[in-house]
Amino acid sequence: MDKTKEVAIDINLSDWSIKLKERTRSRMKLQIKLNQIEAQAFKNFAEVVKPDEISDEDFLKSIFKMGLETMESKLMSAVEKHAEENNIDLESLRDEAGYDSIEELVAESAKADGTDEN
Repeated sequence: MDKTKEVAIDINLSDWSIKLKERTRSRMKLQIKLNQIEAQAFKNFAEVVKPDEISDEDFLKSIFKMGLETMESKLMSAVEKHAEENNIDLESLRDEAGYDSIEELVAESAKADGTDEN
């Protein structure tokens, strides 16, 4: 398989059909339905970048996890920027609240506000 060919990816997220079902034991099922063009674009993308020794399922899990980590990183950057602009000492807030990390503090604050940290 030639993995050097050029691939165009045209994915329009606003047209995606996404279902999220809460399940028992704090589990959930996430289903994303792609149209024919999006499915082919993803297949082309995976064909070029997915290592042969990784299963399709593990590849999808990796992409999803990397996306979550990227969102978390952007959120932390935004929190740090806000704290810097408003002279907020995050470390002292963390210490006062008894958290081990700034990430825990942000996650708890998001839950308390009714927002999602991701």
